[in-house]
Amino acid sequence: MTESQNNQRTANILIVDDKLENIRFLANFLSNQGYSIRKATNGKYALNASKMLPPDLILLDINMPEMGGYEVCEQLKTDPKTSDVPVIFLSAGNEIEDKLKAFQAGGIDYITKPFQLEEVLARVQTQLNLKTLQQQLKLKNEELQETVSGLTKAQADLEASQSELLALIKSMNELIYVLDAQGQYLKFANTNTKLLFQPSEDIVGKTIHDVLPEETAQVLLVEIREALARQETREVEYSLTFSQTQIEVSASISPISLNSVLCVVRDISDRKRREEALQLIVEGTASKTGQDFFQACVQYLAEILGIRYAFITECANPQKTRVRMLSFWKDQNFSENLEYDLVGTPCDEVITNGQYYCYPDNIIARFPDDADLVKLQAQSYAGIPLLDTTGDVIGHIAVLDTHPMVDDETRKLVLKIFAARAGAELERKITDIALQQSQEQTERLLLNILPKAIADRLKTDTRAIAEQFDEVTILFSDIVGFTPLSAQMQPTELVNLLNEIFSTFDTLSDKLGLEKIKTIGDAYMVVGGLPVKHPNSAEAVAQMALEMQSSIVQFQSHYGEVLQIRIGINTGPVVAGVIGVKKFSYDLWGDAVNVASRMESSGIPGKIQVTETVYERLKHQFHFEERGPIEVKGRGEMMTYWLVG
Repeated sequence: MTESQNNQRTANILIVDDKLENIRFLANFLSNQGYSIRKATNGKYALNASKMLPPDLILLDINMPEMGGYEVCEQLKTDPKTSDVPVIFLSAGNEIEDKLKAFQAGGIDYITKPFQLEEVLARVQTQLNLKTLQQQLKLKNEELQETVSGLTKAQADLEASQSELLALIKSMNELIYVLDAQGQYLKFANTNTKLLFQPSEDIVGKTIHDVLPEETAQVLLVEIREALARQETREVEYSLTFSQTQIEVSASISPISLNSVLCVVRDISDRKRREEALQLIVEGTASKTGQDFFQACVQYLAEILGIRYAFITECANPQKTRVRMLSFWKDQNFSENLEYDLVGTPCDEVITNGQYYCYPDNIIARFPDDADLVKLQAQSYAGIPLLDTTGDVIGHIAVLDTHPMVDDETRKLVLKIFAARAGAELERKITDIALQQSQEQTERLLLNILPKAIADRLKTDTRAIAEQFDEVTILFSDIVGFTPLSAQMQPTELVNLLNEIFSTFDTLSDKLGLEKIKTIGDAYMVVGGLPVKHPNSAEAVAQMALEMQSSIVQFQSHYGEVLQIRIGINTGPVVAGVIGVKKFSYDLWGDAVNVASRMESSGIPGKIQVTETVYERLKHQFHFEERGPIEVKGRGEMMTYWLVG
C-alpha cells in the first residue's frame, strides 16, 4: 500500500447530518473502510468540532434546521483553520441551481441522494487524494521559499561567508542577478542555467526593457520599486519564450541595498502544469460521472498535454488481453469507441505490467504489428494503468501524438493525476454494473417465489401481508399413477419427469395470467384473480385445466395410461398473503381453498371436477356434464359437475 493510500485510510472524516440514521449508515460504512469518523447532528456542532480539530474531509448535508449546509460551508471557508478542508455536499436535490450554489459556497464535490456507498467511497478517496497532492505542492513551494530566504540571508552575510555563498549559488539551477532601481543588470551571480538565453556579458549594463518584452519589463520594474520602497521580498510570475517554446517562470525580488535588488528566477513550468492538471480534473470533472466524466477527462488531458489523441479503456475480458474504449479524443473531437486486442500494441505493456510507459519517438518502428498506430500516423505514446482500490489493473489511459513527445516527470505526474480520478470512476462504474446485475438476479429469484405485486411490497414493508379477495378460482391437481411409477424409476429420473411436467404447467399459467401457488410432491396448485383482481379469472382457470389435461397426453406415450391427472376447481372468497420472516411463501386460506382441494381428491383420474359455483359461472362458455351430488368431507353433500370442454 502506498503512502497516499495509508494517509487516506487513516484520514479523519466529519459527517454532518440532522438524521441520525444517515450518519450511522455512512459512519459504519466508512469506518469499515478504515477511516476515522466524527459526527455532528447540526451546523453549530459541525463548526465547533471543525475549529477544535479540523478534519481531513467533511460530508455535509444541505437541508438542516437552524443552520443549513450552505451557511456552514461558507463559515468554514472564512476561517483560516478550516478553509482548506474539502467539503462534499450530500443532498436529495439534483437541480443545477443546487449544485451551483454548493460550489459557490465552497464545496468541492456534490453527491445526490439516494447515493450508492461505492460512489461515496470513490469520491471521498478522490478528494483525499487531491488534498494530499495539493499538500505536496504546498510543501514544494514552501521548500522553494525557504531556499530564497536562505539565499537572502546568505547575501546579508556575504563578507563573512563569501566562498560558501558562491558555492551554494553555483550549485543552483535558478538564474540569479542583481538589478538597480531602474532595472539595469548590474551583476550575474549564477550563469549555469538554461534560463540565461544570452551570454551574461552581453546583458550586463542593459536594462530589462532592452532584454525582455515591454509588458514583462514594466511588471518587473514596478515590483523592483515596491521591494525597495517596502524593503521586503516581492514575488512575480510571467512567461518567457525561448526557441519558440513558452516557459513559465517565477521571480523573487529581494532588496540588498537602498538602490539594488537580488532577483532569483526559476522555471515553474512543471508546477504550472501540475496546478493546471489539478484544476482541470477538479473543476472540469468533479460534478461529472459515467460517460460524461470519461469524455471530459480525455478532452482536458489532450488540452493540457497539447497532444492529438487521448483515450481511456477498460479491460474487456478476465484475461486482460482485450480492452474496450470508454472515450476517444481524436482530432479535436470525440471519435467512435473501439474494442481491440492488446497483443502487439504498446498498451499491452501498460496493462500487463501495470505501470507507466512512454515512447517519445518512432513508436511504429517499435510496434510494427499495430495497424492503428500507422492509421493514426502516431510517432509517440505514453500510457498509465487504471487501478482499483485493491491495486488490480482495470483499464488504462493513453495519449498519442503525430510528433515526438518529451518523456518528463510533468507528463507522468499529469497522467497519474488523471488516472487516479479515472480509476476511481471506472471502479464505481464496474461496481454499479455488478450491483445492478446482482439486484436483477435477486429480483428474478424473488419473482420465482412470490407474485410481483407482493415482492414489491415486501421490499419496503416486511410485516405480514394478508388480503381479503371476495372471488378467486382455485385449481388443485394431482398426478395419478405417479406413486407406482416412482417404484420403477431411479430418483433422478423421477425428479426430471416431475420437473418436465410442472414446467409445462408453469408455462400454461404464465400464458393465461394465473398465479402458481405451490407444488407438494406430485400435487400442483394454481389460482386466478389474485394478487391482482381479474374479471375473467374463472375462465382462465378452466382453460388451464383443459390444457393441463391435454399436456399429460404427450407423457402417456412414454409412460403409458398409468400416468393421468385428476383436477378439482372451486370459486369463492379467500385470504391470501405472506406470513413469517423466514423461507416465506405466498399462500391462500379459507373454506373455498378446502373445497377446491376436496374437488380434486374426490374426483376421478382423467376428469376435471368443479363445484356448482364454478358451473353457474361458466356454463355458457364451457361444456359440462352433471356428476350429481357427492359426499364431501367436512361439507356434507355437494352438487358437482365434470368440465369436459
